[in-house]
Amino acid sequence: MAAPPAPGPGLLLVNSEISHPEILNEETFIKCLSLRFQNKDPKAERPYLVLYPMGDIGFTQSDEFKKIGIYSDLLPGGAPINDIVDMDVRVYSFIDKYEPNGPVRPGQTKLLIPGGFDLGDKITEQDFHDWYNKEHFGNLAKVPGYLRSTRYQLLGHRSNGQLRAARGFPPREEDVETPTPVKFLALHEFTVDEVDMKAFISTIDTDWSKRILGGAARAENPAYYQFKQGYGDGTLF
Repeated sequence: MAAPPAPGPGLLLVNSEISHPEILNEETFIKCLSLRFQNKDPKAERPYLVLYPMGDIGFTQSDEFKKIGIYSDLLPGGAPINDIVDMDVRVYSFIDKYEPNGPVRPGQTKLLIPGGFDLGDKITEQDFHDWYNKEHFGNLAKVPGYLRSTRYQLLGHRSNGQLRAARGFPPREEDVETPTPVKFLALHEFTVDEVDMKAFISTIDTDWSKRILGGAARAENPAYYQFKQGYGDGTLF
């Protein structure tokens, strides 16, 4: 993990997959999680996505956070969660949000589409933020079913092997390092089960969009997550 994050709002994001389905089934796994989405692609790596919005992301470096248990009566065989689930944990600071129709209510979000970028040398961060706030958000709002976007900046990440090592467990051959995620993440929420792809793709069919995307050093391919369950009021900052 990178240097400790400064106090302020942020997001703890966990991508995961059940690495030992002979021990843990999906139904039991679901009961262990909070706000959960599932990738609509059945072949996706780490298809489960959990979001934990935090008022102070610095809490992830606290002793209290480090004491959060990795054992549960719901888990079969008494194994720690990182033995039977492969996790990729990311910590983000909050940048901004766009809710053109007011606060999103619990149960409204049915589809989540993440998008992420590393900027190249020809694109400044200010230009990138201006593109979102002065053009791209407004174009997204025209897509049928659009609800909200929230944006974040990566502070650090850990692979499942690193999480196990931090708890004092020995290394395993199956624990592989995960590449560093892209720096900027956006989460786009919709009220529909399937996004209108023609309308969605049209949001980046502008000169400004083409310049930003063409200047990206790295981009994560879009993924489409179906909402499964959640706790709390559904607020993302």
